[in-house]
Amino acid sequence: MLHYIPYVLLFALATALIYGWGMWRSARQKQDLSNMLSAKGISKIRKALKKGPMSRKDLEPVVSGLTARQPFSSEQIGVTEPGKFLDSLLPYMVRQKMITENREGGQTIYELNKK
Repeated sequence: MLHYIPYVLLFALATALIYGWGMWRSARQKQDLSNMLSAKGISKIRKALKKGPMSRKDLEPVVSGLTARQPFSSEQIGVTEPGKFLDSLLPYMVRQKMITENREGGQTIYELNKK
């Protein structure tokens, strides 16, 4: 009977680790989904800008309806307001020097940064 105690303790430890990992993952899930959606948006914008300079209005359909989902999870996040989504992404991309922002004829035009 005494030789079963280590197995019971190992099982309890494994259960506690799995539970703790699940709690940590669920606490970070919203931030992870947001990061995934931002990364997808940046990728789509860069791909669209490879074809040539575009205005903010031209970029809205590019990110409209974009979704992100983690594997093995039913939680999903999506872009419902492309204008607000672009308001957060475009300044970030300009600060990171991924794209440049130019004013042409009273309109802001975005293009890929030439490296």
